[in-house]
Amino acid sequence: MKHPATPIFFCILVCLFFVAGPERLLAEETPDEAQRITSIIDKVIDAYGGKEVVEGIHSLYAQGKIEAFMRHEHGTYELYFKRERKLRVETKYEHKSEIRILNGDRGYRGSDTRTPEEVYDLRFFSMVYQYKHLDIINDLARGAYQIRSTGSSLVNGNKAEILSLNDKEGAIMDIYVDVQNSLIVKVTAYFTDGKKKINLSSEFSDFRKVGGTVLPFAITNYAGGLKIAQTAIEKYTLNPDIADSFFAPSFIHSL
Repeated sequence: MKHPATPIFFCILVCLFFVAGPERLLAEETPDEAQRITSIIDKVIDAYGGKEVVEGIHSLYAQGKIEAFMRHEHGTYELYFKRERKLRVETKYEHKSEIRILNGDRGYRGSDTRTPEEVYDLRFFSMVYQYKHLDIINDLARGAYQIRSTGSSLVNGNKAEILSLNDKEGAIMDIYVDVQNSLIVKVTAYFTDGKKKINLSSEFSDFRKVGGTVLPFAITNYAGGLKIAQTAIEKYTLNPDIADSFFAPSFIHSL
């Protein structure tokens, strides 16, 4: 991704606040292809419960366990999501705890031994990416992206159509839509860090009904195609009351 206005991420998805807005900005396609892509997006929204269900979800809490393969560690995982553009992720491993906070256009990272400090470049963009993919359905519905189809691929053995998205903030993402159930089973974001090109991906599976929508209970994260972490969600809470102050770097929760 270039400069933003997400990880990820990580964790997805579809627990989003749907806003009816302008028509979707389809990339330059033939009328038939533009109509086909619009139909796919409509089916995606329906798969997550439809407009009335999705538009009522303005915040999300997720709790589970995480396995970090490169660190060779297991730990606990908590995610707090709130519109507009607020995200807090806490991971606790045996030897170290980490916190990541996105609050508007500023991002912070800290640990149990270090007060959260502002971060930039790739460390900031990864949080923007995670927020964006959590808010992807809202953004699709309000026409935030130019969209084009780039083919198909297999995700966990199932065929998925790949839709390439880019927005006015410079975000470039691919979403993989399962052709059978219209669920988003993978999101890949692309970044440029100097001359180096980087991609981060999240795969979603084990979808279950939560309230009137469906959410993934298994999330696998990749960096440059290398599997880096797997999260097993144990609990989701829709629309928890989360104060804005919770996303301030000075707010100490459980670290």
